[in-house]
Amino acid sequence: MAMMGLARKLVGARRRPLDASLAYQDHLKAMLRLHPHDRDLAFAEGVGSKTVELFRSQGDGHVAVLRHHGLTDGMAVYDLGCGCGRTAQALVRSGWQGRYIGADIVPGFIDELRRKCPGYVAHVHKAPTLCADDATLDIVYHWSVFTHLPPEECFLYLEDSWRALKPGGRTVFSFLEIGEPLHQDAFMARVRLLRAGKPTGLLDTFLHRDWICHWARQLGFSEPSFTNGADESHHPAFWQTLVAMQKPAA
Repeated sequence: MAMMGLARKLVGARRRPLDASLAYQDHLKAMLRLHPHDRDLAFAEGVGSKTVELFRSQGDGHVAVLRHHGLTDGMAVYDLGCGCGRTAQALVRSGWQGRYIGADIVPGFIDELRRKCPGYVAHVHKAPTLCADDATLDIVYHWSVFTHLPPEECFLYLEDSWRALKPGGRTVFSFLEIGEPLHQDAFMARVRLLRAGKPTGLLDTFLHRDWICHWARQLGFSEPSFTNGADESHHPAFWQTLVAMQKPAA
């Protein structure tokens, strides 16, 4: 009982976690103030791209990944954590024809995506669910979303992806991989901050392939296939590890 009381005191003494939605909104506002005459650059930097050219080339790379994993015209896709439309705008540039749904926690990003991609559906949505009916989606994808969520929330998104995917549909996403040399520097940088008693900012989550395989088996997905972040065999290197898994066909 004494240990439980101590644990409660320690938990209560911890700093309140950063609200990711508010943090991203503040960052976007700061970028818009910094670049008042270059809206495209402000939004590019708002999602981590240093230049508009990089923003576009990254989006084109996302589409190449999706093409490799089966994207064709006529499909219904769901862009989880769509931001201001880095992938959506690239889909438009590529000439892809299909049904697009995006969701993000930042209203300003959603407004920009709607402005840049007329006809695409996009939602402000904060719950760990998908804004889609059962068995209506061909591909659910997300880039650098599980990198900022606790594992339990990652599982909930995978669980709801299973619900929303058609039989034979698949989910494709990126993650920071514990033990992956490409990601070790980022992990140790956070360790050094914590060791020094300094704040680490927004959460960075490092997952293990075994966890993802376990979740896939638990939910009924096919065995996941992984692509190392440095692999350029089928599309530009992604840096984060990529994983794809399929909902078995009926």
